[in-house]
Amino acid sequence: METKSKPIKIYMLPFFAQGHLIPLVNLARLVASKNQKVTIITTPSNAQLFDKTIEHDKATGSFINVHIVKFPATQLGLPIGVENLFAASDNQTASKIVMAAHILKPEIEAFMKQNPPDVFIPDIMFTWSESTAKILQIPRLVFNPISIFDVCMIEAIKSHPEAFVSDSGPYHIPELPHPITLPIKPSPGFARLTEPLVEAEKGSHGVIVNSFAELDEGYTEYYENLTGRKVWHVGPTSLMIKTTLEKTDNISNGSSTKHKCLTWLDTKEPSSVVYISFGSLCSLSNDQLLELAKGIEASKHQFLWVVHRKGDDDDDDNENWLPKGFKERMKEENRGMLIKGWVPQPLILDHPSIGGFLTHCGWNATVEAISSGVPMITMPGFGDQYYNEKLVTEVHRIGVEVGAAEWSMSPYDAKKTVVSWERIEKGVKSLMDGDGGGNEIRKRAKDMKEKAWKAVQEGGSSQNCLTALVDYLQSVVGPRQSINN
Repeated sequence: METKSKPIKIYMLPFFAQGHLIPLVNLARLVASKNQKVTIITTPSNAQLFDKTIEHDKATGSFINVHIVKFPATQLGLPIGVENLFAASDNQTASKIVMAAHILKPEIEAFMKQNPPDVFIPDIMFTWSESTAKILQIPRLVFNPISIFDVCMIEAIKSHPEAFVSDSGPYHIPELPHPITLPIKPSPGFARLTEPLVEAEKGSHGVIVNSFAELDEGYTEYYENLTGRKVWHVGPTSLMIKTTLEKTDNISNGSSTKHKCLTWLDTKEPSSVVYISFGSLCSLSNDQLLELAKGIEASKHQFLWVVHRKGDDDDDDNENWLPKGFKERMKEENRGMLIKGWVPQPLILDHPSIGGFLTHCGWNATVEAISSGVPMITMPGFGDQYYNEKLVTEVHRIGVEVGAAEWSMSPYDAKKTVVSWERIEKGVKSLMDGDGGGNEIRKRAKDMKEKAWKAVQEGGSSQNCLTALVDYLQSVVGPRQSINN
């Protein structure tokens, strides 16, 4: 049911990374569709990533705007236009982009003082938002682009250092609703990097996540009991947009030209192809790419592989990252396709020929696979991807674990060890051969897809949560309510 109260003014502040920005912009669009006045605060290059979408929403009557703040490129020594982590290729550049989020505090704060909102919803990466909201006496909710399961994992790892005294795993994480094990020890920088993010939630009215209640079942209650803070599940936001805003949209959402990989997939049997992608941030070393190629070839299964390499060039036959004669053999057998650059990932995952997704477990990739009912072969690269793997393989058992060789907090860190081709071959075969547990995993993946789609339909958990969120925002405007710390 649409909110009939007077519209309130909400400022949303997305962080400068695709996995953060896209779902928060989606949230902004969804809240604006409930007749609320939403302003997205961002920088020029980041605004270009979604400005056409926002202009379209405004043309259809949505109360949504964008406020631009200048990115401190000169101050940080960055080239003009490098404002998002996807444009970074090393830790130094990435650190400067993260630093920009803190340098921008005075300008954003000044804007909010001159034009105070009723509610402030920043990304969790803006760790200064608590003090700003307190100074301006503005109710604040925090947007976290990952799942509440991940936050529970971070809290459990922090709270139980005794679980990691051994130099070798597996490491059992105590007190969580499911028995969770980590095969490798978190990096020494884990606490330093995660502590500010956990602290950023404090003093807020609650946390909004890009997930759905059924995916975090058990962990929402665990988190709320642990922290006293409320959780709102309004995801997957991409599906919410599709069912809420785009169902009546007659504008074409893509090119009329079919991508060559989809034409190739049309020639394949149902559930026969492994889709391989590690996202745009997680670049693998040549040594790891070589192991990956050897593992997928040894599995004997067909594959569609989207390759991102550091210092990429046009020499696809470079022996440093492909086994000798690999491309020729795959072409002769019509067994595999290698692609560099952009691909229509949601359309690939929805294609009936795809039987599994070998993935780095980035959260957006994970929820896209869940939304398409595709089981995963997990090989995390950094950050929250280690937790996402456990949600997939140990909590919901909708994937097969390949795992990682070491823990990294950054996609740019050079890894000293690689995941062996034997582990990759084993992971692919255990899902795709069908004579092991692969069929049961596939069935559970289809069931989870149904739950995701049900959640975003009218009357589903995510739609109900969106309505409850807007009602709550309305309730905290006016007499300011006390916040549980």
